[in-house]
Amino acid sequence: MSYPRPNSDHYFNYDMYNNTFGIHQDVQNHQLSGHPYFRANIPFAQSSGTSHSMEFVPTHIPRPNRDRSSTIFFRVDNEWNSLSVPLGECIQPNGGLRLKDPREIMFQTLNRTHSPYLKIIIAWPGYNTVEYPIEIGTIAAPITRAQLARQIAYAFSMFVNSCNDGNFTRTQSSHLWKVGGRDGIMFHQMHLSEFWNIEGNAWCASIGVLRNT
Repeated sequence: MSYPRPNSDHYFNYDMYNNTFGIHQDVQNHQLSGHPYFRANIPFAQSSGTSHSMEFVPTHIPRPNRDRSSTIFFRVDNEWNSLSVPLGECIQPNGGLRLKDPREIMFQTLNRTHSPYLKIIIAWPGYNTVEYPIEIGTIAAPITRAQLARQIAYAFSMFVNSCNDGNFTRTQSSHLWKVGGRDGIMFHQMHLSEFWNIEGNAWCASIGVLRNT
């Protein structure tokens, strides 16, 4: 079973993906507007002297542009070796204080009069796939890197909250990528590294998870 996607302009094979990894769920824009995550800032984790390591979340979604020509990068400004930005910072107003090039205009070649939204696909290991809308602005007011980072952070905060609430059930028994709960991955552990185009208006985020070592 796969979730119907009317008027879709991309042809990623959800049927094959969902048959293998789970059922696809489409979360509409009106379902997000009243959620408490859209009304409150989420604090990010502070350093406590504990040693951490970053592990990137594996995804089975194919990446057609191997040269990363359709990839947006998120880095901490003034850190030459930065590979990501904490989602807890991205969700703050203006994408946080440390995001590199926060005012840069995104998706300059997209026709915003055709569709004002993209879709972010979250295919977290052990969970059914889910997608959320990403508003890309208008011709007069296009979206910036900071605004994009904040919307991506909102999508993952919603995902974590749904896992905590039991709305998204796990399809695998492994605890390695379990989200939420006392023993699962929390929102403040997640870091945004890249946002890349699957095809059409479907995009995916590369997320790193900060783990204690």
